[in-house]
Amino acid sequence: MARQTFTAAQILTAAQMTTLQDSVWSDDVNTQTGTSYTLVLTDSGKQVTMSNASASTLTIPPNASVAFAVGVKIQVIQLGAGAVTLTAGAGVTVNSLSTSLILGQYQVATLIKQATNTWIANLGGSGGAADSDQGILASQVFG
Repeated sequence: MARQTFTAAQILTAAQMTTLQDSVWSDDVNTQTGTSYTLVLTDSGKQVTMSNASASTLTIPPNASVAFAVGVKIQVIQLGAGAVTLTAGAGVTVNSLSTSLILGQYQVATLIKQATNTWIANLGGSGGAADSDQGILASQVFG
């Protein structure tokens, strides 16, 4: 969601409030224990935990299937022993500094939607390094 300028006495619509809420981190967790999962719209702003002893795949779907708003952030947390591979759905581009989109146990990835079918994957180290922008995000929203 683009940064907005609000005016005195402005009334926000329910859709605007939902978009605002989805653009900031949530304490909501979507726990996945299978070997494959495709993100859904209700994952917006949430933590998706992957927990399986075997290797698994998390797919970022194309906008035509799941129309996440640009700017949405989703945190993926690998809890299981099996590696999790982040996979781009058909027509989706995932850009990352890392050459590998594979998460090891306790590693965190932050997915940020940049354009219709373009995402950024920030693969942090173990211990939640990918969440370091939380303070900046709060100041952008409330500051």
